[in-house]
Amino acid sequence: MSKELSLNDIPEHFPAPPLDQFNYALKRLGDMSMRLVIDLAGRLDEARLARACIAAIRQAPVLGSRFVEAESPVWEILLSLNIEDLVQVTLSQDPDGDLMKTLTGSLDPGRGPQVRLSLIRGERDILCITVSHAAMDAHGLLAFSALLAMLYRDEHLGDTIIPERSDRSLTPLLAGLSPGTLERLARPAEKFVAGWKFPETGAPGTERRYAIRTLPASRLIAIRGRGREYGATVNDILLAAYYTALREVINPENGIRVQILVTIDLRRYFSGEAGMGREEREGFTGPGDRDFQATTRVHALARTIANRSVAFPLLVPVAERTFGDTIVLMHALMREKKEHYPGLASALETEAYGPGNFSKFQDRVRERESASAEIRSEPPFIGNIGVVPTEVYAFAPDLPVNNAFVAGIIVNPPGLTFGITTCNGMLTLSIGYCSPAITEESVEGLLDRILSCLPSG
Repeated sequence: MSKELSLNDIPEHFPAPPLDQFNYALKRLGDMSMRLVIDLAGRLDEARLARACIAAIRQAPVLGSRFVEAESPVWEILLSLNIEDLVQVTLSQDPDGDLMKTLTGSLDPGRGPQVRLSLIRGERDILCITVSHAAMDAHGLLAFSALLAMLYRDEHLGDTIIPERSDRSLTPLLAGLSPGTLERLARPAEKFVAGWKFPETGAPGTERRYAIRTLPASRLIAIRGRGREYGATVNDILLAAYYTALREVINPENGIRVQILVTIDLRRYFSGEAGMGREEREGFTGPGDRDFQATTRVHALARTIANRSVAFPLLVPVAERTFGDTIVLMHALMREKKEHYPGLASALETEAYGPGNFSKFQDRVRERESASAEIRSEPPFIGNIGVVPTEVYAFAPDLPVNNAFVAGIIVNPPGLTFGITTCNGMLTLSIGYCSPAITEESVEGLLDRILSCLPSG
């Protein structure tokens, strides 16, 4: 296989929609790369994996592009790509240790490409897919992996399916909102709360790191059982545990309200948008022959490789409570949020900037950075990816997968990003942070506190 991949048959430029622009501008606040880790029980064929990656780039050209800064930014196709930059193989005596090193590697969206596959090869393979948040959100990452696996299983698809060109902006999704929905979105903005931040040492440096724990299936069963006792979801309980652990560490004053930023996938509001939702979990069962179904699926996955997620603030009143009462509170707060379509107001605001106001996004990010520093606050993030669909890691019928999880963006200190992924009945928790400003001991201690809140399996 040639080491150079030619993309000169694809249009050279296409517009970067507002949400791509905003996520690119956010690189000022940290590492906006995301990673999907797939722990395999066997081995992949790296040459076949590279061919599948090439085919996936042809279906979703943003993957093989770079972000070009301008007042109206564009994605510019890289006319040639070094395949060794796309797929990197590491022969490892310590796969788990090498995985942690791989997880800290980031992508530069201004240089491109927007994806990198790292294959860590020991007695088994661990595949780490790194993507840029400027090009896609976490569910876009899952969709890319599903597309990659599909093209790996059936190589002829990459040669026979003509790529579909689609609108990467939120405009088609938001255009269908009713006046009644828009009225319910008109709510006052919620500001940062002073002093609500994870403790930091003040040491310079921003080495990106993760703390990761995987819980057995029995533990998740126990968490679901606890949720039924309170009429709450697994997400409510994990949110309650995260808040409780943070409160114990930060010790905010009673009576104030503190903020947690909760990520949300906007695809949930639009039945016509093919995300990694119910249809994707259960498999496509539409009409027509096999080739028609394959084409439809490839196009749906390629469309999903986009930004369709935002974060909304959850304000939590600080008070002395039992953990059970905290579960009830979180369930009530989330239920109230859901009644007002969380995330849509932020999406409308972002889309209203239009495609030709990149400097305004840069100003918005700088203002956020200044406000955070001025009032000594950095709201922690939480993002629940949910269950990873089987198709995301179905590279071959005879290649089982031990686990798969997403490790999200890492925000500059004192920021924390708490990620939750479910696969094969197991729950994987990850916290991204910067060292030495935030110590490994303090983050591992936070995870210990979170786990101590959860029922044992």
